[in-house]
Amino acid sequence: MFFKIYTLFVLGSKQSRYTIYMSYFLIIPSYVYWHYTEALRDIARVWTNFLWFLYNFFSVSLLTRTLFAPWQRISEKRTRTGLHMEDIAEVVVTNTIMRAVGALLRFILIVVGVLSVLIAFWAGLLFYVLWILLPALIPVSFFYGLSIFVS
Repeated sequence: MFFKIYTLFVLGSKQSRYTIYMSYFLIIPSYVYWHYTEALRDIARVWTNFLWFLYNFFSVSLLTRTLFAPWQRISEKRTRTGLHMEDIAEVVVTNTIMRAVGALLRFILIVVGVLSVLIAFWAGLLFYVLWILLPALIPVSFFYGLSIFVS
């Protein structure tokens, strides 16, 4: 009628062992309660943590704020004072190229980051829906197997 769930050991007391018993009839309601309350909450927590990790791993917000910054802070400064057109043109061209390279690479990283967050979102949503429908699979597969066995 009863089975042992777990044994709890308490340190520092004469009665160091407590055993918790549960009725066989409470297994299925306890599982259903856990499946649709605690497990769903834990899955949602893990899912949101994973989405937060991916968003911060790719630094999407930082990359969008610094989209047109020079790549690896590589920039050119003028070496001569005065109005020397070749020196000004060299600085402008080099800095423009470095900003274009930085924008291109940051844009690629932003796209990869947003795609990974979207994939994780849809995969988590699919898993969440499957988790809700999973207990219905047990009787459906039982009756399907029974129908194959009978026919």
